[in-house]
Amino acid sequence: MGDTDEQKKGKIPFRPYARLISVLGDQLISDKWVGVIELVKNSYDADAEEVDVSFLDFDEKGFPQTIEIRDNGVGMSYDDVMNKWMKPATPHKLNKKKKGELRYTPEKKRVMQGDKGVGRFAIYKLGDYIELFTKKKNNEEVYLTLNFEEYADDDFEESDHKDLFLDEIENEWRVNPSPEEIKNKQKQGTLIRIKNLRNSWKEKDLEKLAKAFFQMIPPKLPKVNVPQDFQVQQYWDSKKYVSDDYSIEKLLEDVPFYFEGFVDNNGVLSATYIHNKKRKDIVVNLFNLKDDGFWNYSINDYGPFQDQFIELVDPNKKTSKYSRDNIRLVENKPDVGEFMFFYFGYNLQDQQLTAEDKKKLRETSVYLFRDNVRVYPYGEIGNDWLELSKKRGEKKVGDYFSYNDLIGFVFITQEQNPDLRDAADREGLMNVRGKKDDFVSLISTTLKVMKDEVDIDKALEKVKKEQPFKSLSDKFDSAYKSFQSEITKDEIDQQKTLKKAKILFDATNKLVKKSKEDVQITHELAGTGMAVEKATHDTITILRLLRKNTSDIISKVEKEEITTEEIRDFFKDLEENLDFIYQELSVLQPLFRVARKVTRNVSILDVSNRVKKYFKKELEGKIAFETEGDDFTVSTNTGLILQVILNLMDNSIYWLNQSDQSKKVIKLKLDKDERTFVFADNGLGIDDEIKELIFTEFYSRKAEGRGLGLYIAKELLDRIDADILVSEQNILPGANFEVKFFKE
Repeated sequence: MGDTDEQKKGKIPFRPYARLISVLGDQLISDKWVGVIELVKNSYDADAEEVDVSFLDFDEKGFPQTIEIRDNGVGMSYDDVMNKWMKPATPHKLNKKKKGELRYTPEKKRVMQGDKGVGRFAIYKLGDYIELFTKKKNNEEVYLTLNFEEYADDDFEESDHKDLFLDEIENEWRVNPSPEEIKNKQKQGTLIRIKNLRNSWKEKDLEKLAKAFFQMIPPKLPKVNVPQDFQVQQYWDSKKYVSDDYSIEKLLEDVPFYFEGFVDNNGVLSATYIHNKKRKDIVVNLFNLKDDGFWNYSINDYGPFQDQFIELVDPNKKTSKYSRDNIRLVENKPDVGEFMFFYFGYNLQDQQLTAEDKKKLRETSVYLFRDNVRVYPYGEIGNDWLELSKKRGEKKVGDYFSYNDLIGFVFITQEQNPDLRDAADREGLMNVRGKKDDFVSLISTTLKVMKDEVDIDKALEKVKKEQPFKSLSDKFDSAYKSFQSEITKDEIDQQKTLKKAKILFDATNKLVKKSKEDVQITHELAGTGMAVEKATHDTITILRLLRKNTSDIISKVEKEEITTEEIRDFFKDLEENLDFIYQELSVLQPLFRVARKVTRNVSILDVSNRVKKYFKKELEGKIAFETEGDDFTVSTNTGLILQVILNLMDNSIYWLNQSDQSKKVIKLKLDKDERTFVFADNGLGIDDEIKELIFTEFYSRKAEGRGLGLYIAKELLDRIDADILVSEQNILPGANFEVKFFKE
C-alpha cells in the first residue's frame, strides 16, 4: 500500500448462512436419545406435569415418520414465541445466573435447567420439518412451522438447494383464535410435531427412553424433597407403551451398607455410615494433613486424590513415596462448591438378593442431579464417569467399588456449584478451569471412605462365621461328630458304618495334618520374603551409591586430583555402608528354614536390638526406640521371635510416618515375671472396630499392604502356645500389642 493510498476500514457484523442451524444441531445434541430427552426437559422447565411422547405415521417397513412431544406446561404466548423462542441463545437466563439469581418456574417453582437458550435445536437432530403449537392460559394458540430443508442440504450429492443466509429464511406462523391442538383441561401447553425424521426408530428404542425418563427425577431419599409431579408416557402408533418396572425403592430400603453426607466448599467430608444396627458419624478434612482421618482412610495413597490434589516433595523417592514427610497438598483447594451424596452398597453374595435385584444393580450406577434433575449421561450403563472400572483395572482393585454392587446419587445445585455447568453437547459437565476433574476426584474419595468401612464390616462378618472353628482339624472333628450323631438315629448297621466313617476320618485327618505343615512352610517363606524385600531394596540403594562414589574416586585418582582426606572419607563411608549391609543380611539368616529347626533360649531384648539395627535407616534421627523392664528368654528358634518383632516394628514405623507427632516413639516393655512384652508406639492407634480384624489374613489398612504381617506373627506364636493381642495396657497413645508366652 503506497503512502498516498487511503487506508480502508470499517465495521461488519457476522451474517451466518442458514446451514449454521444444522451445524449447531449436530454439535450441540450428540444423538437422537439426547434430542428427545432435551425436549422433555424443556417441558419440565415449562412446569408440565404430564408429557406424552408419541411415535406416529408408520411407513411400509414399520418405521415411524413423525414424533410428537405434547405437554400440559404453561405454554408460550405470541410475544414469547416471537421475542424469545425465535431468538435463540438469549443472554437473559445466563445473565441472571451470573448475578447469582436463580430462575424458577412460574407455578411449581422448579429451578430452571437451561441457560444457553439453544436446547430447542434438539428438534433439528430429530427431523427436518417442525410444527409448533403452543398456548398460554388466557392467550390464543400460536402455530409456527420450521422447514429445515430450506436451511441446509447436508447430503453429499448435487441438488437444486440454494444456500441462503439465516436472515433470508422466513418461517410461517399464525395465531389460532380457536385452539387446534391445545385443548386440555388446563387450557395451556405445547405440542412439537417433528416430521421427516432423520433417524430410524424401533419399538424397542422406547425401553431406553422409558428408563431415561424414569431416572430423570431422583427416587425418594432422606433429606431430599422432590415432588413426584412429573410423568412421561410414551405411545407407539397410538398404543400406550408399558415399560419394565424400574422402581428401585425396595432395593434401597433393604440396603446392607448405607453412606450419606456432604463435602463442603472447604473440602470437609461430613457423613454417616450405617450397617445393620451400627451407625458411625465421620468427619474428615480432606485438605488438612493433620487430620487423623486423612491417614486412617489412607487418602494420601488413593490414586484419584493423589492425581488431583497431592504434590511430591521428592518425586524420586523410591519407598514410602506418599508418606507424610514427602507430600504437600496443592496450593489452591478445589472450589467446586458443596455437594451432597447418598450411596447404597450391596454384597452380591447375599442370598437375599433375587435375580431381579441383581439385574437392577447391573443396570444402575452413580447418578448426578442438578437441582433434582438428572445430568446425562452420568449413570448410563457403560459410562465410567467416576473411572471406577478403569481404576479397578489399573490399580488396587480392593480400593474401588464395582458399579454392580453400588447405587449412588450425587446432588449439586446451580446456586452452590455455578461452575459445574452442562457441556454444550449435553454430554456431561464442562471442565471449567479443571473443576469437573476436582469434583469427580472428591466424589471418588468419598466412595473410598465408604469402601473402607464396608470392607471392615464384611471382614468382621467373615470372622464371626469362622470363629467356631479355630482350625481345619476342629472343623472336621465337628463335622465327624455331627455325622456320628446323625447316623445313630437310623435303623442301619451302625457298627459297620462307624467303622467306614473312622477310616474316612483317619485318611482326612492325615490330609489336614499335611496341609497344616504346608501352611507353616508358606508362613515361614512369606515372612522371610517380606524381610528379604526390604533388605534387597536397601542393599541395592547403598550399592548404587557406592558404585557412583567409587567411579568418582577412580576419576580423581586418574587425574591426580584426589587428596588424602577424600580417600579417608571414602573408605570411612565404605566401612559404614558395608557394616550396614552386613547387619541387614545377618538379620535374615535366622529366618531361613534351616535355621528355624534349631531350638535355643532366645533373648527378647537381643532380638529387639537386632531388629533396631535392621531398621537403622528408618529410626535414626526420626523415631526413638526405648526399652523398659527385665529381659527374659523363650525356648524356640530365633527366626520365630525375630519375625514377630520385625513385623511389629515395620507396622509401627509405617503408622508413625503417617502421624504428625513431633516426637515419635516406639517402646518395648518387658515383664519377666509374667513372661510378656508390650510393643507400643505413639502413632495413630487402632480403631476399636478393627481390633478383631488386624490378625486376620489379607486384612490391611496400609495402601499397599498385603495383610500378612500380623497374621503370620499370630500363627507363628500359636505354634509355641504363645499369643499376640491388642494390649489393654496403653503404655503409649498409639498402637499397643501384647505378646504372651506360656509360663515355664
